[in-house]
Amino acid sequence: MMCTNCFAADYQRASTDLHLKIGGKDHVLRGIDCETCPACGEVTFTQAQSLEIDKRRIALEFGAKPLLAPVELKTLRRMLNMNLNEICDLLHIGRNSYGRWERGEVEITPSMNLLVHNLIERILDAPVNIFERERLAAIEQANTTLIKKGLSFGEYLREVTVLTKLIPDIVSNSIGILPSEFTRIEHNELAPEHIPHEVTAKLAHYFGLTFDVLLPLLNGMQEVARMKASSGAVHEIISPYDGQGEAPPANESGAVPEMPAQQKMTWQDNPRISEEYAAQVKAALDRLERHAPEQLKSRRPS
Repeated sequence: MMCTNCFAADYQRASTDLHLKIGGKDHVLRGIDCETCPACGEVTFTQAQSLEIDKRRIALEFGAKPLLAPVELKTLRRMLNMNLNEICDLLHIGRNSYGRWERGEVEITPSMNLLVHNLIERILDAPVNIFERERLAAIEQANTTLIKKGLSFGEYLREVTVLTKLIPDIVSNSIGILPSEFTRIEHNELAPEHIPHEVTAKLAHYFGLTFDVLLPLLNGMQEVARMKASSGAVHEIISPYDGQGEAPPANESGAVPEMPAQQKMTWQDNPRISEEYAAQVKAALDRLERHAPEQLKSRRPS
């Protein structure tokens, strides 16, 4: 066939290397059959050669995307607030397929794995909520600043979920508590010792906190609870009314504003939770730590 670029010679069978970018990474397909013009060097591909390139590219894409685990598939559906029928309609698959993948009865097929990965990548903030590696990286970055701010445990939970884009409903489901319970904890509506020690340990473990980092956060939470229990002391500290007798705007939860920053700095030096509760939390956290993957242990702030 005559070269369509220079019209000086016929194409000849040859081979070439093709550079591709898949999943943000560079790949090279070597020894690809092609047609080359000996006069001008123009390279083209027949239909059959183009199909072979597509096959090799798709094979690379399959290999670049790890098979989605059942918990990741469940989390995706939870994020989308879809039932099985709805997500199967979205993906154009049989109704029972997704349910079998979620239950771990069979592995997701490579082609559907790629399709679902592509869906996840198109949903805002989905990767950090679905993939542990994304969550760990986001939390690690947030913790570099948050653990130095002298926060209460509730304040820490509120700020870390905002900074990391983690959805509170996804967090509470991962911990095994109701969303309403998580809301009460993050708004310091409970004294620490009114939270089951296993739940406190699971939250600390989820957000990569060591016991030494967790303790001052719990002490701060205890102080907020003490202040809220004494309305007179709270009113004296926060001065809730201005000169016209009007109250300042409430926060999103409608809760009483928390301690001034300068008072928070004393929490770390004055533990207020009981030794018994602290010991229970530490023991539960140690148990979780012993079974944690090495990649998670290495990210613990100190």
